[in-house]
Amino acid sequence: MSRGSNITIRMAAAAAGFAVLGACAAPPPPPPPPPPPAVEAVPYRPLPPGQASYAMAIPPVNSLGLRETVNLGISDDEKVWHFRSAWNVAALNCLDPQYQPILDAYSSYIKDHARPLKQVNDRIDAEYRQEYGRGRPAIMARESQMTMVYNYFALPPARSDFCRTALGISQQYLASEKVDPAGFALANFSALEGPFERFFVAYEQYQRESSAWDARYGDRYGDSQPGYVAVQNARPFQTPQPGADPASLSATPLQETKVIDPDTGAKIPIVPVDETRASVPVVQPIPNSGDGDDSSQN
Repeated sequence: MSRGSNITIRMAAAAAGFAVLGACAAPPPPPPPPPPPAVEAVPYRPLPPGQASYAMAIPPVNSLGLRETVNLGISDDEKVWHFRSAWNVAALNCLDPQYQPILDAYSSYIKDHARPLKQVNDRIDAEYRQEYGRGRPAIMARESQMTMVYNYFALPPARSDFCRTALGISQQYLASEKVDPAGFALANFSALEGPFERFFVAYEQYQRESSAWDARYGDRYGDSQPGYVAVQNARPFQTPQPGADPASLSATPLQETKVIDPDTGAKIPIVPVDETRASVPVVQPIPNSGDGDDSSQN
C-alpha cells in the first residue's frame, strides 16, 4: 500500500472518531427567554402643599392679573387695618419660642401708636355708617368683613411662611428708633400678603398635577388614593375659600378657638398648627376592587 493511501485512511479514521465524539457531546442550552415587558410604575397622587385640604377653592386671578382676595381694592386706611389685623393673627398663632418678637413688636405697635390707629379705625367706621346707615347694620357689616380678614390671615397651610415673614417684620420694627405707624403698615403690607400668594400658586400647581393624575390613573387606581376620593366627594358641593373657617381648609380637623377684637368686634381665630408633623396620608396606588388586570393604564 502506498504512503498516500495510508495517509488517506488515517485521515478518514480521525474524521470518523471526531464524528463519534461530536455525537456524544451535550446539545447547547436554549437561548434565555425574552425579558418581560416593562411595567410602568404608578406614582402616588400629588399631595397639596402645607397639609392643605385635598379640595379647596383658591381666590382667582382676574383679567388684570390681580388675586381676588379680601385685600383687593381696599383703601390705604383699610390696608393699615388689615396689616394690623394680620399682625394680630401672627401674635396669637405663631407660638413657638423663636416667634416671641412678633408678640413683643405687635404689643408695642398698638400701644405706642394707639391714637393714630384709632383715627384710622374711626375713619373706616364712618365709611361703613355712610354705606349701611347708623347703628347695628354698619356694625354687623364691619364685624363680618373683619372676621373674613382674620380668617384669611389664619389660613393654616400658609402658617409656617406667614410666621417667618411676620417675624422678620417684627424684628425690623423692634430695631427701628422711630416709626410712622401708617407708613410702616403700608410699606410692609405686601410682605404679609406674600405667604398666601405663594401658597395659592403652589396649590394651583397641585391642582394641575393632581388633575393630570386623576385623568390618567383615577379610573384604575383612584379608590386607593385619599385625595382622589376626597375630590370626587367634594365635586357636588362648594369647596371653601381662604377667608372661610380655617378648620375647613386643613387636611385634618383643627381645634379652633376665637377671641373678639375689641376695636371691630371681629372674631379672631386661634388655630394651633403642628408644623413638625405631616397629616396628609400617602398611600401606594393599588388597582380598584374588582379590577383583575394588574398592568397600569396608559
